[in-house]
Amino acid sequence: MEIAITGHKRGIGRELTEQLKDMGHSIVGISRSDGENIRRIAHTASLIEPCDLFINNAISLYAQTELLFEVWHRWADSKSQHEIWNISTKLCESNNDVYIRGLTRRESMEYRNRKMSLELAHEQLNAQPSNTKMVLIRPGNVKTQSFSHPDGVTAREYVKNLLIDLKAC
Repeated sequence: MEIAITGHKRGIGRELTEQLKDMGHSIVGISRSDGENIRRIAHTASLIEPCDLFINNAISLYAQTELLFEVWHRWADSKSQHEIWNISTKLCESNNDVYIRGLTRRESMEYRNRKMSLELAHEQLNAQPSNTKMVLIRPGNVKTQSFSHPDGVTAREYVKNLLIDLKAC
């Protein structure tokens, strides 16, 4: 299976890349460190369009949501089966803003707001007729940043369990 992953060089994206490669899948990695920018929506979608699965992991302002719309609409009339995994956050389960360790209150609120936008788009598109299966993933306390909570699980452990739960690939 050909799989596109945004943010494939760090954290959960890197672990998804490594573990899915180990399972024999072909990965199209899309990351800033490789000169890509998900804010270039049409260009990024053109990299994703030939793939079977899109793991929508990277966040850059509202580009994660915009990219979801672009890819979904490109795949909407396809006879082929496609799948999109949208990586959100457990913070969206709460009706209240939650302070994120290592971020200011404003940055925490903006992050949650962007992920809530992604979730709303996910729900909207998932309600439409399509051959694209949508999966919403809400990681919790995962050690992906230097300021992550020390009690969090490693990205490797999280992804290993996620792939088992999703019975992926």
